[in-house]
Amino acid sequence: MNSGHMNFFKINECGLYKVGKPKAHGCDITESLDLITKWLEETPFPETIPWDSTKKNTNRTKCYCQDIYKDDATGDFVLVLWKSDTDSAGTLWGARSAEKGKVVKYTSTYKGDDVIWGRPCYYWIIPSLNTVISIKFDTSVCDSAMLQDWVTSAITNKVKHQNRVKHTTDTGFVRLSLTDSPDDQPYKFSYRFDISLRSLNTASVELAELQQKITHIIKRETVTVSTKDEREGWVKIFDALPYLGTKPEAKKRRIEIKAEAKPTKNELEKIIETYASERTQGEWDRVGFELQDKSITWVDKYRLKEYITLPSDSPDILPAAYLYDVLSKSRERYMMPIQRSDGVDLAEAGTAT
Repeated sequence: MNSGHMNFFKINECGLYKVGKPKAHGCDITESLDLITKWLEETPFPETIPWDSTKKNTNRTKCYCQDIYKDDATGDFVLVLWKSDTDSAGTLWGARSAEKGKVVKYTSTYKGDDVIWGRPCYYWIIPSLNTVISIKFDTSVCDSAMLQDWVTSAITNKVKHQNRVKHTTDTGFVRLSLTDSPDDQPYKFSYRFDISLRSLNTASVELAELQQKITHIIKRETVTVSTKDEREGWVKIFDALPYLGTKPEAKKRRIEIKAEAKPTKNELEKIIETYASERTQGEWDRVGFELQDKSITWVDKYRLKEYITLPSDSPDILPAAYLYDVLSKSRERYMMPIQRSDGVDLAEAGTAT
């Protein structure tokens, strides 16, 4: 628990948008999280899931909010989501339904108060640098897609908006319009929150050296094999190769595609941003490069990342304010990769705007 892995994300979009337009009309990340904070203050923990979890045939993971904290000096937030999970792999925790912030460790004989079994997800959000940092400990998980879904759903479905009116389309989408919009221009905006992993800047020496050494791009993927063969045509080509026969009971096959390539620096950065993953190292599905010496380097290596070390007496589940207190002691060091990547003046980014 004492060491955590940090992944850096850039906020690409956050706010109210007209269809097909890049300009946001309010509800930036600070306003969004302030609105969410007010909603959470009056909402019991079991009701902090911002979508209808009772709908049938839905694959959406149940996600709640365990805690949120804002530092007024910097404008930073720490958000602790709670991903409902019944997987027996790893430590499982139960968040008490009636007492927000209180948790119990899973045991097969637990008979206490009602709890929601799952694991925490820790996010440090820095509006001044347009950045989200996920923090992964052994006892927690990270899911950037779930974070985006949770924030978007909270803003569109749950929070109260001042000077904005909610509308629901015939297809069930929520739109927001301004109360002071002219009647002949009743703009209805959709809320969007989109983030992506940050990679090293193409001007960095490390990335420039990599670009010169690349000879091939490699993609590894796991495909499903079923009686009804729905695989793409290029995958079926491998069926003709010897020693690749799939046993009748096998449902998955690991494949690797390698193609000659010499990407430019900009193309290299785009590949890293698109395929770098916040998942654990060692998983099969990934993208990388074969170099001149025949070695392979994976794109995950070139994402921005850092580490945090906690005091030995830290609680099992970290309150948002506690985690921020630890982070703030090394804030300047954590900000340096972003500063180098974006060319941001760190002194100006040190205080809230």
